[in-house]
Amino acid sequence: MDAQNVEGKWLTDLNADLSGSDRSCAVLAGAVLDDRLCQVLAAYLLPSDRKGEDRLLGRGGAVETFAARIELARRLNLLSPPMTKLLGWVREIRNDAAHNVDFSFESDSIRNKVENIVSTLALREKSPHFLTTPYIGAKGHFVASTVLLVGFLQIEAAETRRTSHQPMSVIENFTIAARVWPNE
Repeated sequence: MDAQNVEGKWLTDLNADLSGSDRSCAVLAGAVLDDRLCQVLAAYLLPSDRKGEDRLLGRGGAVETFAARIELARRLNLLSPPMTKLLGWVREIRNDAAHNVDFSFESDSIRNKVENIVSTLALREKSPHFLTTPYIGAKGHFVASTVLLVGFLQIEAAETRRTSHQPMSVIENFTIAARVWPNE
């Protein structure tokens, strides 16, 4: 996917959800951002040594959840503090939607989280056109914010370079081992 081009079936589906279910909109937005964050991590980390199976980022992997991926990316310094907060709020909204049959963007707690997202992105000040029709109200603002966050993560994934750290070779460094474990 082209990092400069934010489009695809997910965008069509997300825009369709503007007039549909609040729950499906929140869950889809969270899933798309989770996927894009996984792409950022995959761009930085060494690839899996098992063809077709990623025991770290894949299904059932050690870093399978959105929360774990956010935390790992933060600790690897792949996310800024504001982006960490933004993804955390989206994750909370997504989780609320997934576990609450009466989920609504009009509930006070969800509206407050969406407002936190809009404020952190400074959309009213820097890009108020993102908050106009069809992106009005808390649900519309959430969708507009999600589209921007997807774009940011796609650019981040395209610009992230694989780790270049070279671990010390134990076999080649017996002199270091001798210093750590001196003869008696």
